[in-house]
Amino acid sequence: MNTIAIHQPNYLPWLGYFYKIWVSDIFILHDNVQYTKQSFTKRVFIRKSPRSIDKTYLSISIKKQSDYTSIKSLLLCRNHLWHLDHLNKIYNVYHKAPYFNQYYLIFDEILKKALYYESLKNFNEALIKQILSILSINTLIFSSSDLPCFGTKADNLNAAIANYLGCKNYISGRGALKYQCEDTYLERGIELEYHNIGQYLAACPPKYPIPFDPSLSILDALFYIGKNGILDIFKTYSLFEQNSSSNRRIQTPLVVTEQKIQFLF
Repeated sequence: MNTIAIHQPNYLPWLGYFYKIWVSDIFILHDNVQYTKQSFTKRVFIRKSPRSIDKTYLSISIKKQSDYTSIKSLLLCRNHLWHLDHLNKIYNVYHKAPYFNQYYLIFDEILKKALYYESLKNFNEALIKQILSILSINTLIFSSSDLPCFGTKADNLNAAIANYLGCKNYISGRGALKYQCEDTYLERGIELEYHNIGQYLAACPPKYPIPFDPSLSILDALFYIGKNGILDIFKTYSLFEQNSSSNRRIQTPLVVTEQKIQFLF
């Protein structure tokens, strides 16, 4: 039974983004949907300073666009050296982290070539695939704009994509509850499964050398706990999901009442 997950091609996304890829057979970079300024398509959180519990954005400069521009049509701004600013901030925040020297040069090379990319989507995709390579994740990656699938609503389109690729299990974050109807998937023989790794990590943080925040870019975990530490988190949460009474409806098996963290789904 093939498992699929779908998400916009975000910039250096958080741990949960890559968990969805790790747990899936097929992952779709949803690039033919409308860009929203509140999304994380062109920005991401990192720590504000070394070991800080405060965070700040890394934001990519893109060319001006209309309010209805699709993600695949967003173009990188080439008259501003934003990519070098990002590298400087990453270096200043993480250069003393245990795994920094093992991984930093990989991102240094890609970011220094950022302006060779015309579109934001292609640049983000290159970074995502590089991180998947580091983590030895071999999930098949497709772009939604390359698929002959259509839908008048977000869940209709997602279900159509899953159906077209022969997937019978759809992994979703809980942010989709506000627009998603389970019957849309069931009518096509697709089982809708909600995962909530962000809430789990907030309540049950992993072993970490400094205060842990699941909303930060995966770079934070990569530099502090490395590939094996990240995969251990994925395996631990996967076992939690398997042992939960039900994650295939909208119930949440875990409730966080004391911590308030911005989850990125």
